[in-house]
Amino acid sequence: MAYQVRWQLVGRSGQPLDNGCLGESLCAYGDAVATVVEFLRPYPQVCHCPAESYWLARRSMDADLAVWVWIERHRIDEPTEVSRAWMVSGAAADQAPALVSN
Repeated sequence: MAYQVRWQLVGRSGQPLDNGCLGESLCAYGDAVATVVEFLRPYPQVCHCPAESYWLARRSMDADLAVWVWIERHRIDEPTEVSRAWMVSGAAADQAPALVSN
């Protein structure tokens, strides 16, 4: 499994303003949580909703902007037989003629 930390900036009315990901895919859930903790460090107002697995952060209670942060889990798909047929094995690559430029 791979994990990705996503964020969304919202206005006071809940209107989405911007969104994105923090870093690349993370292999361990603990690494994803550490990424969230580091991202939320500068925010004095942070609450976590464990039932829905997200964090909400604001600079202050009367701030016009808030950021939602959550962790998504993604399956890492194994190559299918069709895609394996297109892969060159190490032995086949070693036997392939080398290109020589003059």
